[in-house]
Amino acid sequence: MPVRATGHPLRRRLVLRILAISSLALTPLGCKAGGSYQNADRQAGDVNRGETNGRMFDFVSNKPEGDDWQLRIRDSSMWASYANGEDNKDYGTVNLDGRETRKVWELIDLLELPDRKKGKKDEDEGYVMMRLREPGGDEGHDLITVFVSRATENEDVLALGAYLQKLVKKYHKAEADF
Repeated sequence: MPVRATGHPLRRRLVLRILAISSLALTPLGCKAGGSYQNADRQAGDVNRGETNGRMFDFVSNKPEGDDWQLRIRDSSMWASYANGEDNKDYGTVNLDGRETRKVWELIDLLELPDRKKGKKDEDEGYVMMRLREPGGDEGHDLITVFVSRATENEDVLALGAYLQKLVKKYHKAEADF
């Protein structure tokens, strides 16, 4: 039968304290709730917090005039920058919500980059470089790079580009012209 902490505030406090102590008594010596942690001696300078082995996608649009947009999606974070030779703008990183994260990764998966031809750089029309990094492989990840002309009519590439433009507009208040 469950114990309820009702009535006078001091009685409630006493019952809650007894419950807390009794739950500690049930825990075997040397164990912590949720498992145990290994203590390690390391200094903050020794830790590379940018190193992860998750999925990552780069979308780089290169115009013939030399302008380029760069976007990197890593899990739910999106980083963006724009450069045109003289003016470079780092828009920084934003965190996408769950719906946006699912949608962008669904659009990336629709591209089927591992099965797509590598393509080539179209210097006349400009090109988009798409790079997917997947966990696994001999070196900890597989890297797939594909080039597509900016004049493409591929619906999957256009859908991804349009959605990325929408995200850049929403989070960075910028018109991304891929």
